[in-house]
Amino acid sequence: MKSDSSVTVQISVIAISAALFAVTKGLTAYIRTPWGVGQLFIAAFIPAFFAVTADTLPAAIGAGAGSFLGDILFLVPLGATTPLFALAVGAPANFVAVFLLSSFVKRYKSWSAFVAGTVCFLTLGNIMAGALLVYFLPTLAAQAILGFAVYWDMTSIPAILIGVPILVRATLPTIGRSKILRYTPQWSGVGRREVSVALTFSLLFVALGGALFFFAPSLLAGWPGLASYFAVAAVLVVIFGPIASVVAMPRPQAKQSAA
Repeated sequence: MKSDSSVTVQISVIAISAALFAVTKGLTAYIRTPWGVGQLFIAAFIPAFFAVTADTLPAAIGAGAGSFLGDILFLVPLGATTPLFALAVGAPANFVAVFLLSSFVKRYKSWSAFVAGTVCFLTLGNIMAGALLVYFLPTLAAQAILGFAVYWDMTSIPAILIGVPILVRATLPTIGRSKILRYTPQWSGVGRREVSVALTFSLLFVALGGALFFFAPSLLAGWPGLASYFAVAAVLVVIFGPIASVVAMPRPQAKQSAA
């Protein structure tokens, strides 16, 4: 038990998750938000995977460090952010979101809990990042907080609900046996209650996007194609939210039924 919680293992989790997150952020660094600051947030599925399978604190530190490194290495040279924003906006928001998500899914291990935690805590982190950006950039209207949150939700939550089950399935032989990937999610059963809860929080994601149309219509002028982009994201979340867990763990379910 001591070696499992050793400093070396914790540092390994931080280093691996931060490096993977930073590199994945670099792949979409050239796709900015409609307001010129920040980027497409598909890379969020990397820290979300470690939030589920690794220890909570190092996973959260890795998310913050990976966000900072990715911004410094890729976004700053492109002019999509600044070192100040990388340190004071992206890093703390990613740390908080992943820490809360990881703490939640360690306590509530079902797939529906993962969907609920993803929608709630990613949205909270994105609102936090948007609020900090508006604080540091007074030229942005307060409504931009909602705009940033919806944009990052729209690009991160579908990626998490699709990408994390695929990564869990790919690493399943090592999860629980590895000192880094210590926690096995209990996603093998998808009953009516699971589907209902997951669907409810998937619809909450849709409602957040609807709020942008009703409460911040002025932001839409600078965001051509928003309705189409959000419609695609909403369909992905509503479809994959309730059922994507079957991608992660079909074998354990088969074994359990056979026994």
